[in-house]
Amino acid sequence: MEPITISIIPEGEPYAGSFRVEQGGKLHDALAWDEMLGQVVSLTFGQVRERIARWGNNGLYPMKTPAEWQAERDRLDLAAARRRHEAEWDAA
Repeated sequence: MEPITISIIPEGEPYAGSFRVEQGGKLHDALAWDEMLGQVVSLTFGQVRERIARWGNNGLYPMKTPAEWQAERDRLDLAAARRRHEAEWDAA
């Protein structure tokens, strides 16, 4: 098993004071205390990992590379822009 790194996001960064869990070049941040604990358990405890693997995920919360997280943010931003544009059309 690869090492798991748990860190507190420093002041000045988005989600300061929340937790970041990293393993194998992937991460999930902006986790509360209980979410961070659940994530660590899900990454380390055998039966939980097997059950979650059936769901197609490698942890309780998704673990992605920084590039994958950026692509997800870009996808969500594009979807929001489309919804705003459609609302403008509907209003016209």
